[in-house]
Amino acid sequence: MGNALRVSKKRLGIIASAAGAGLTALLLSLFMSGSLFAAFPLAGVGGFTISADTIEGEDFELYPVIGETAENPVWAQAAVELGTAAIDGLVLSKNINTEDALGAYGVNSVDVQVTSSGVVEGDDLSLRVSGIDSNDSQFAGLEVTENYTDNPLNAIDLTAPELTLDNPELNTHFLSAQSIGIPGLKVQVISNTDDGSIGGF
Repeated sequence: MGNALRVSKKRLGIIASAAGAGLTALLLSLFMSGSLFAAFPLAGVGGFTISADTIEGEDFELYPVIGETAENPVWAQAAVELGTAAIDGLVLSKNINTEDALGAYGVNSVDVQVTSSGVVEGDDLSLRVSGIDSNDSQFAGLEVTENYTDNPLNAIDLTAPELTLDNPELNTHFLSAQSIGIPGLKVQVISNTDDGSIGGF
């Protein structure tokens, strides 16, 4: 019995290469503009938001990746690596639709919010993002490198010894750190009701 799908590996490779090349071109063009990526909100993508007054980092690297989101099994993202980071005014938030589970009680959605009263300091941070919006971005020693490779996701990367982002927002799907300190940690769960009232702790 023949292959019902008859997937052409050559055609699939061409499509993947074209998609990867388009992704890298988009990353580069938007990164070099004042606003790093598309402005928020990013409908149909998912993710949690990391915002701050400023983010200062060292040993910065950005490169394209493919990863999972809450709403898509496969989605184009950017990997961001930082050797060290200092985040002033951190707000990490996730809006969760609760209409099916709590709609009978008038709770349409819940916001989970993590904040810090001081400067968050972390080492070896790794993020996967599908959007970055920043009022201003400053880089010391920025390098954009194009690579000869069969894998379009390895075709380009951006590095800088130092960076500063002012009033950034990141649509984030993954965050890890080898170590991180969050002074004045506060976690809130806020219920948004259909009558416009807000409740939480």
